[in-house]
Amino acid sequence: MKRDWLLCLLGFSLALNLGTIGALLYLRQQAQASRPLVAEPPLPFREMSERLNLSPGQREVFRRFLREQRRQIEEGRRELLAKRRELLTLMQAEPLPEWPALQAKVREIRSLQSRLEEDLVQQLLELQRHLEPHQRAAMAAFLEQRYARFPSGAGRIQGHRGRGLGPPPGPEWPPPPLSPPR
Repeated sequence: MKRDWLLCLLGFSLALNLGTIGALLYLRQQAQASRPLVAEPPLPFREMSERLNLSPGQREVFRRFLREQRRQIEEGRRELLAKRRELLTLMQAEPLPEWPALQAKVREIRSLQSRLEEDLVQQLLELQRHLEPHQRAAMAAFLEQRYARFPSGAGRIQGHRGRGLGPPPGPEWPPPPLSPPR
């Protein structure tokens, strides 16, 4: 009887430790997945300016946009890192927290990520208001080409020009039109 009780406690302790290790590995993987984004600015100004053939007034609008976007992204990343650290601290607490406390922290992180994405889309929409129709089409193709470099959200692919330098110039610009979705 006593031995069965000890085996149950041992099994429960093992399961709890494996769960904690799994959660820590997950958090570490999440932190590493977001790290490559720091190396490259969201939109390289010189490349965008050349490909969109921006007027001097449009260049100034783009510069202000990119300055503000970088500031907001850095603030958001710092907030995300702080929230993830809070989650990790919460998971390491003794006694172990209840699921609702962890779930609330995960929801905070998800909400912050969603807000950052919405802000970026809103800024891009505002930026497009300053472009001519042919420039908007070229910008959409440029962004599509950049996002194609994210195979499955696993980080950036490094081209032959090195990290953070964008796609190589060449005859592939503008990229061929996309086939309609099936």
